[in-house]
Amino acid sequence: SILSWMDRFHFAPKQVDDQFSQRAYDLYLDRLDPGRRWLTQEDLDRLQSHRLQLDDEALAGQYPFFDLSIEILKGGIQKSEAYYKEILAQPFDFSKEETILFQSDEKPFAKNDAELEEYWRKMMKYETMTRLEDKLEAQEKGEDEELKGKSFEELEADARQEVVDVFDRWY
Repeated sequence: SILSWMDRFHFAPKQVDDQFSQRAYDLYLDRLDPGRRWLTQEDLDRLQSHRLQLDDEALAGQYPFFDLSIEILKGGIQKSEAYYKEILAQPFDFSKEETILFQSDEKPFAKNDAELEEYWRKMMKYETMTRLEDKLEAQEKGEDEELKGKSFEELEADARQEVVDVFDRWY
């Protein structure tokens, strides 16, 4: 088992107990979704009951926590894929000032699916806005013949399509 391997080959074997379980739990969740893009606090609450059980699960050679966490992660990835496609199907309103926090060490998990979808909306708006800004600057400078004569709405639609293409490849 994993634990016997750790005991034999680790240079400083750790006691496998509730304290070990809690450290492993915290580290695993931090690495499961470091960008806070897929999981919500509601998802984490579903996993909370395993916090002090990882040692017992490992000793038994069964890993229901990991199975559940992967199931939840897959669900979060599927939700976010639907979010970006729906969000990018419509033009953005750039007249509204908004902020978004990207640094995961400062950013909490979204409380629920609605808050997660709002994060995705802002992220897609940001991604579109940066591409749109590049297009507007290039158009103003006359650097790209394809941009010549295009309206703001056309450039915004092109920028959104670029974001769709990036995330389609990513997913």
